[in-house]
Amino acid sequence: MSLNKQENNPLVLSEKSIQIQKMFDKISNKYDFLNRLLSAGQDTRWRNKMICSFPENTSGTLYDVACGTGDVLFHTINKRKDYKTFYGFDISAGMLEQAKIRARKNNVNNNLHFIQASAEALPVENNSADCLTISFGFRNVDNRDFALKEFNRVLKTSGTLFILEFFPADNTFFAKLFDFYFKKILPKIGGLFSDRSAYEYLPNSVSTMPSAENFSKMLSNAGFVSIEQTKWLGGATRLFKATKKS
Repeated sequence: MSLNKQENNPLVLSEKSIQIQKMFDKISNKYDFLNRLLSAGQDTRWRNKMICSFPENTSGTLYDVACGTGDVLFHTINKRKDYKTFYGFDISAGMLEQAKIRARKNNVNNNLHFIQASAEALPVENNSADCLTISFGFRNVDNRDFALKEFNRVLKTSGTLFILEFFPADNTFFAKLFDFYFKKILPKIGGLFSDRSAYEYLPNSVSTMPSAENFSKMLSNAGFVSIEQTKWLGGATRLFKATKKS
């Protein structure tokens, strides 16, 4: 699989995306530690559930968008021997550098590639991935409808999309609990170890996500079918699975 000419073009970002890029560059060296701490390890459990749901493939290609430090990619390499080629995309150079450091420490094979790119403009060919994932990064995407169409473009026919993300909770109790945690507790803990403003951004970004019903409609409008979802914590965390229409 070859990259297309977009790889050589400069990264073009909206003003919102530039601010998010700078924020993640700033916290990149503490990101993994804080994720484990702030989620009590649940983010790893949810990612592993997603990885176990990947369709079987004799020699699959996985794209992970907003890959951060590479959690999904490294776990997939360890758990899914049916996937052979891996690409991680992120707008943050700091995050990608941390991912490359992890790859060197773990002596990961040459079939792992990291590319600085936005979700709206992936520098890869049409119909080139068997599976595409984005975990806790979709809420940071500026043009979400465009990104979903881009995911559809790069997936092979009948390829599978997985989106793991925070959403407004269905359950009033969980909604109030998470609102309190995100706005009162999380920024204080995050601020002890890293940039507090980054962890004040989190609750605001979650509140911009659509309802699960509307998100399903967005997926359908982008050309996806067989839309399924798994939810945890009263719907505060959801895993959407969808297939590119034949």
